[in-house]
Amino acid sequence: MSSDGAMLDTLEETEELRLEVRGPWQEAWRRFKKDRFAMFFLIIFGAFFLLAFSAQIVELVQGDQASYAKSLGEMGYDFPDSHAAPTTKAFPLALFGLDWSGRSVLLRVYHGCKVAFLVGTCGGLLSVLIGMTLGLLAGFFGGWVDGLIVYLYSTVASIPYLLLMLAFAFILKQGHFAEVYRESFLSSYLSLGLFNIILVIGMTSWVSLCRLVRAETMKVRELDFVQAARSLGFGKFRILFKHVLPNVFHLVIISFSLTFVIAIKTEVILTFLGVGVDKEPSWGSMIAIAKNELMRGIWWPLAAAGGMLFLLTLSINYVGDALRDALDPKLKD
Repeated sequence: MSSDGAMLDTLEETEELRLEVRGPWQEAWRRFKKDRFAMFFLIIFGAFFLLAFSAQIVELVQGDQASYAKSLGEMGYDFPDSHAAPTTKAFPLALFGLDWSGRSVLLRVYHGCKVAFLVGTCGGLLSVLIGMTLGLLAGFFGGWVDGLIVYLYSTVASIPYLLLMLAFAFILKQGHFAEVYRESFLSSYLSLGLFNIILVIGMTSWVSLCRLVRAETMKVRELDFVQAARSLGFGKFRILFKHVLPNVFHLVIISFSLTFVIAIKTEVILTFLGVGVDKEPSWGSMIAIAKNELMRGIWWPLAAAGGMLFLLTLSINYVGDALRDALDPKLKD
């Protein structure tokens, strides 16, 4: 073979190798796509997100005259029984039946999707941000920083979670904070009860992630590539966010998926106890009201809210597990 041919083959092999090189996010996406169930549940989760987003747009357009607050009688449909069972008579509004005041269960489930996403997403992000930041600082710097953060999360963890959650909820529900919030611009977009739930979840559910990230950071900071970065003179925060954080981020992903589910359940509990969402439809309020309706054989409001809750939590749990496996640098195909 001539030297020109050998050089051409070498160039082709080099080009093939170059094309196979992927970035970390491209590699994670490639591994994630291999799980067909994960892709299926990602589509379901995306559908829920679109429902929640569109419900927010509809509420902004309709204002106080939101469709979920009207009975089907006010909309021009003739339903003598306010608790009408699921029917196609006024398809699709009566597909899931009517509640105690003749309102469409389908519309209330639809608008409740917005509340679930706001609580799960905002509460989960706030919790993850607090837990990840404190865990990274404690595990990487050690010393008095570690001692202070360990003391903080040990104190929070020593208080029963339900009591801590209720204490925060009652404090935020009334008093000076409530008055200040009602005068703020946020009150036009989020009710006080919904905002309180997001804060309560963020301030009470970060401890487990903080512990996990702290322990993993203490292990990663002693690895060779981190020591090499230190020997090259890289700054501490550059090492922390560029070399340590990517190796513990899979813990953040799975923690967010778990907190998302916990947040929705927390909304149900707080709403049931009277310190949660009170001025807008939510799956929690539907479940709380349905407990009295079951005695009279009215099961469809509970089935609709419970079914949507089950499907959303199942999808986020499966997608979270798949993302954790795809983003974990220690797991290779």
